[in-house]
Amino acid sequence: MLISAMLLVLLIGSLSAFATKREVSRVVALISAFIAFLISVMMLLNMDNGFNHEENISWVSSLGISYHVGVDGLSMPMVLLTTFISLLCVIYAWEERFKANQFFGLIILLDFALVGVFCSLDFFLFYIFWEIVLIPMFFVIGIWGGERKDYSAIKFLIYTHVSSVVMLAGIFAIYHFNWIDTGKATFDILTLLKNYSSIEIPQLWKDFIFLALLFGFLVKMPAVPFHTWLPDAHVEAPTVGSILLAGVLLKMGGYGLLRFLVPMSSNASEFFVLLIAIFGAVSIIYTPFAALPQKDIKRLIAFSSIGHMGFVSLGMAAALMAGDVKYRVLALSGAGFQLFAHGIITSVMFGSAGVIQHHVGSRLFEKLGGLMKSMPKFSFLMVIGFFASMGFPGMAGFVAEFSVLAGALALMPLFAIIALASIPLSIIYHIYALQRSVFGIPKKEYSEAYFHELLPLLIWVVATVVLGIHPSPVFDMFKDAALSMLEVLK
Repeated sequence: MLISAMLLVLLIGSLSAFATKREVSRVVALISAFIAFLISVMMLLNMDNGFNHEENISWVSSLGISYHVGVDGLSMPMVLLTTFISLLCVIYAWEERFKANQFFGLIILLDFALVGVFCSLDFFLFYIFWEIVLIPMFFVIGIWGGERKDYSAIKFLIYTHVSSVVMLAGIFAIYHFNWIDTGKATFDILTLLKNYSSIEIPQLWKDFIFLALLFGFLVKMPAVPFHTWLPDAHVEAPTVGSILLAGVLLKMGGYGLLRFLVPMSSNASEFFVLLIAIFGAVSIIYTPFAALPQKDIKRLIAFSSIGHMGFVSLGMAAALMAGDVKYRVLALSGAGFQLFAHGIITSVMFGSAGVIQHHVGSRLFEKLGGLMKSMPKFSFLMVIGFFASMGFPGMAGFVAEFSVLAGALALMPLFAIIALASIPLSIIYHIYALQRSVFGIPKKEYSEAYFHELLPLLIWVVATVVLGIHPSPVFDMFKDAALSMLEVLK
C-alpha cells in the first residue's frame, strides 16, 4: 500500500496547494513532497530482488485494465530520484510569488505523475501517467517562462505528445496480438513482455512495434535529431521547471528504453540494436559542438543533457550485443545509473543557472564573469556541479559513464571510441563556461545566493560526491535489474 499512499499524498497535496494562498500553498507542497520522499525511503529499505510493494486491482476487467503498481531495481531508484528532486525544488522555489499556489500545485502534480510513470505495471495506467506529466510542465513553461514561453510550451507539447501517440500505437499493437494469440485481453506489462517472444506477430508488425516505442522514448530523452524542443523548453522554463525537466522528465525516455525495449530485444534485428547505438553515439559527439558556441549558460547546460542521455542509449545497445555477460551487465547497469546520476548533477547545473539569473539579471556570458569574488559559496557549488557533469573521478557521473564505456569498449569498440573522443571536447566547453562566468574579472558586485537556493544545491552536490565514492547502494539495484533483464534474453 506504500505506492498508493505516496500517490494519494501527492494528489491531495497538489489539490490542497491549488486551493490555498501563497504562504500556505508552499507549506502544503513542502509537507506533501517530504512525506512522499519519506515513503520512497521506506520502500527502498524494504526491497528484495524482483518486484516489491506490488498492488494489483482489477479496474476494467473486460478490457484487461488493472491498477497494477510495483517497483524493482530499475524503477525504485527512479521513484527515489523523483521525490528527492521534487522536495528540493519546493525549497528552491520557496520565494515564488507569482500565482504561487498554482505554481506549487503544479510542481506536486508533476511529482505525482512521475511517480506513477515509474511505478506502473499496467500499460494503460502507464500511458495515463505518461500523458499527465505533460500537463503541469506545459503550464509551468507557459505561465512562468521567459519571453518566448508560449512558443516553447507549445513546441514541447507537440513534440512530446506526438511521440507519445506513436508509442501508444505500439502498445496497442502488442495488446492486440497478445489478445488474438492467447484469447485474453490484458494491459499487464509483465504479462505482455513475458508473452512477447512467444506470441505470433508478423515480422513487419514486430518492426513497427519496436520502432514506435523507440521513437516515443528517444524523443522524450531526447536523442539527436529529435532534440530541438529541449533547448527552447529549458531556456524559457523557470528554474524549477528546468530542474524537473532535465532531472526527471528526460529520464522517462531512458527508463522506457530499459524497461520495455530490453526485454523485447530478443525479437529485434541487429539493425535496430545498431540504430540505438548510433543515436547514442551521435548524441554524445554532437553535444560539445552544439554547446560550445552558446551565449546563454542555461542553453549550454541544456545541450549537455543530450550528450549525457546518449550514454544511456549506448549502454543499452552494448548490453544487447553478443558477448561476455559481465560486460553486458556492466553496460546496462551503467546506463541505469546514468539516469540517476545525471538527474542529480543536472539539478545542480540548472539550479546554478537560476541563481545567476536571479542575482545577476542575465545568463549571457558577455555579462558574467568573476562571480567567485561576490558569490564564493554559490560559485564553489557550481564549480563542483560542472566538474561532476564533465565526468570528474570521485563523482557519480564518472561511475556511470565509466561503466557504460567499459562495457561498450568490449562489445561495441567503435561506438565506445566515438564516445571517448567526446570527453576532451566535453571538458573544453565545461571549463570555458566556468571561465566566462565564475572566474575572470568581475563586472560588478552581486549578493550571495539565498539560503533557500544554496541548501538544495549543497544537498545535490553532497549526493553526487557520496554516490561517486560509494555508488553501491544505487548501482547494485540497477545491476540486479540488469541481471534479471539479460537472464530473460538467454
